Amino acid sequence: MLNKIAGHEVDRRSLLKGAAAGGLGIAGATMLAGCATGGASSGPIAFGARTVDESPTKQLKGLIDAYVAKTGNEVTYNATESNAFQNNLSQYLQGTPDDCFQWMAGFRMQFFADQGLLVDLSDVWNEIGDQYNESYKIAATGSDGKQYFVPQSWYPWGLHFRKSMMAEIGLDPESIYNWDDFMGALELLKGKGLIGLASADKGGWEAMGTFDILNARINGYQFHVDLLAGREKWTDDRVKEVFAYWEKLLPYMNTNVLDLEWDGAMQLLLQKQAGFFFNGSWFGANFLEQSQEDYDDLWIVPFPEINPEFARDTIDAPIDGFCVAKNGANNAGGADLAKFAGDKEGMQAMLDTGIPMTSANKNQDTSTYDPFQLQQLAVMNEAKYITQFLDRDTRPDFAGPIVGPAFQSWFKDPSSTNAILESLQSQWDALPPLA
Repeated sequence: MLNKIAGHEVDRRSLLKGAAAGGLGIAGATMLAGCATGGASSGPIAFGARTVDESPTKQLKGLIDAYVAKTGNEVTYNATESNAFQNNLSQYLQGTPDDCFQWMAGFRMQFFADQGLLVDLSDVWNEIGDQYNESYKIAATGSDGKQYFVPQSWYPWGLHFRKSMMAEIGLDPESIYNWDDFMGALELLKGKGLIGLASADKGGWEAMGTFDILNARINGYQFHVDLLAGREKWTDDRVKEVFAYWEKLLPYMNTNVLDLEWDGAMQLLLQKQAGFFFNGSWFGANFLEQSQEDYDDLWIVPFPEINPEFARDTIDAPIDGFCVAKNGANNAGGADLAKFAGDKEGMQAMLDTGIPMTSANKNQDTSTYDPFQLQQLAVMNEAKYITQFLDRDTRPDFAGPIVGPAFQSWFKDPSSTNAILESLQSQWDALPPLA
């Protein structure tokens, strides 16, 4: 396989680097070329990965290798660190983007589709749509009723823990149903000299998941989605109650929340310094990188009930997948790669890499899933309502630049809740209307 950095790809990333506050560089670019000619597109296809981590990179390259082997089309692989990619997607799509790229379902996709920056993939859905449940098609649909996204996988957000560690302590997380149960478990962990809840927010997004689940548990699904859509106010007493509950968790968290990104908090769980880690289950691959024994020790349960009216009926379960950039050089090629990625064959190529993934394709054989994947399915199946994640369910020009820093400010001074919420509402009110 030929490895090189194509000159025009360097120029593309250089443009992004100039636009990014922290710099958006190249993590790697690989030209993959098949021996045969064929496929539905002409010319090379540029693929943009929003990760540089080892496991998902292996998974994505497995997908692309399979596509190249089947079609003979050339694919250039470009990888960018996740936060940098996400924070600079608008500049990326308005410049000279890759043809097919990793992205998210729901509002985060719709926002860019509405701006005319994504290719209509309705024809792709006409070919592979019967492989998906209707809920995935809804998540892939823009405000104009057309599809702009092809799902790859999903993952639930829940309380993760190490089974062996909990057994040693004598704690059964499966018995934690409500808030009092949870507080009791955290107090027990603290008494053992452990961090109860490993947390991070240096990236500015990690804590959004905690806000999501507290808001859903206290105020219910509808209030949560209405708040993120601007139909409810951040200054509402119901939002203040969310922060009041959040503050009750602080004594059980690590004190360096703002110094750690998600993987730093994950390490606290991996190294058995913390009892629970609330995050999306996608990080299971990182445990597997450490060892099979560590991965087999990983488990998940739903976040506990707070308000019995809503019980545990809502869960964040973001859907990841692929979009095609309108300003890309090869729209047809990008759509062809996205179609292959969403087809059962493409999904199987990713699963065959051995990297754990809960496929969005309903035709996938779940009999090959391991116990942790099956537990993720069980956690999902308990929920009645599925949300994407705060920074996917609201405007990107609000989530990243406004909500992220606001939550970080709250960690510095929890007594400033009212002022922070007033600022959030005023900044929401000042946003321009969506086109």
